[in-house]
Amino acid sequence: MLTRILWTVAATGALLTLANAQNIHQEQGDAGDLPETAQATGTDTSTPLGAIRGSLEADGVDMYVIYISDPANFSATTVNAITPFDTQLWLFDADGKGVVFNDDEVGSNLSRSRIDNSTGCLNGRRAGIYYIAVSRYNRDAVGCEERLIWNDTPFRAVRCPDGPEANSRVAGWTGTTAFSGDYEITLTGAFTAPAQSNIPPCPPFDGWDETENGGGDAGDLPSSAQIIQSSDAQPCQTPVRRIRGTMGADDVDMYVICITDPNQFSASTVGSTGWDTQLWLFKCNGKGVVHNDDNPDAASGLQSRIDNRTGCIQQGGVYLLAISRYNRDAVAADGQPIWDPTGAGRGVRCPDGIRADQPLGGWAGATSAAGRYIINLTGAHFVSANGCCVTAGGDVNLDGCVDDADLLAILFAFGSTGTFLPEDVTCDGVVDDADLLTVLFAFGQGC
Repeated sequence: MLTRILWTVAATGALLTLANAQNIHQEQGDAGDLPETAQATGTDTSTPLGAIRGSLEADGVDMYVIYISDPANFSATTVNAITPFDTQLWLFDADGKGVVFNDDEVGSNLSRSRIDNSTGCLNGRRAGIYYIAVSRYNRDAVGCEERLIWNDTPFRAVRCPDGPEANSRVAGWTGTTAFSGDYEITLTGAFTAPAQSNIPPCPPFDGWDETENGGGDAGDLPSSAQIIQSSDAQPCQTPVRRIRGTMGADDVDMYVICITDPNQFSASTVGSTGWDTQLWLFKCNGKGVVHNDDNPDAASGLQSRIDNRTGCIQQGGVYLLAISRYNRDAVAADGQPIWDPTGAGRGVRCPDGIRADQPLGGWAGATSAAGRYIINLTGAHFVSANGCCVTAGGDVNLDGCVDDADLLAILFAFGSTGTFLPEDVTCDGVVDDADLLTVLFAFGQGC
């Protein structure tokens, strides 16, 4: 028994000595998934780093700060006895921009990963701070525009950035993964490094952000739609070129926009969103205008585009633009569809369902959370803080000129009552003398 104990103590001591010689960094808590939250592996850049060990949770990505003195001779691998799951390895530079990536090790049938300079991705790179990240397949790096830094394929290749955002810094991760367990990243040519605080941020988003500009989750009905307005924007004149948001489970996001020229309008998630989208346009009273599920300009692809190619948008005005994940569909108050759910998936369609003539009453169909989206727009503009109530200074038809056409519009609609009437420029629910006087006092402006 004494001999066994002595042997065990000696073996344990040998393992500890080996671990110290290799300088294995053990994950402390949960390593972050971006350069700003990446876990330090040491306090200096002179101590060799032989391996990093940690554990991945569901949807997890772990990122670490390392120093590489000779990038051309650097390598990292999860092909070892400790890592049992399908890994992906990523290397980013000091600015958070992609350097090299691998999913499945080249020349083997294993699902673990290895990155090195076999394809020249590290050629010309300077010694310095880098970030190494590990994820489970298929949790992928995206840039500041929410698009892939590396494409999904090919597999078994050591690749430099080749995705639509190849030149962007990493800003997030897409794709869902199950719990993975323990891993080890075995390293050559790496040294420890402290946490960094000078990572360049993403440039400001040049559009409307659901949270940053809108203050939270956009609603899914006309009464709760997010109003795209700003004190710095001229209603129905200042363009809004993009909308960015996040799609939760069973979510639909709706926005109030202005369209002055229907033939110039388009909204598209093609190339900017990584999941199966649907786009919808409604009048302010909730009546359907136009819808598309899958890209009408391609034979494949699950993103959406709406425009006026089918003449569904008949006049300028304020509209409601909505985005949902397939198959979350617009229905009337009785639950019947406004657009035929069996209709042409790639068609840009006016309402053609059982309740085509009815206003939006809700949404049917369950969906899981989808994540970030970007809607690219042409011919769309900010609106006033009144949202669907247009107070464009008497310019009823939104052509930029208060003239006879606007005066006639008021006269023909005189006495009409209701919500969101374009001729009700005073937004009091009735077209009357007040609206007529508004046009008369502004007559000639902008012409």
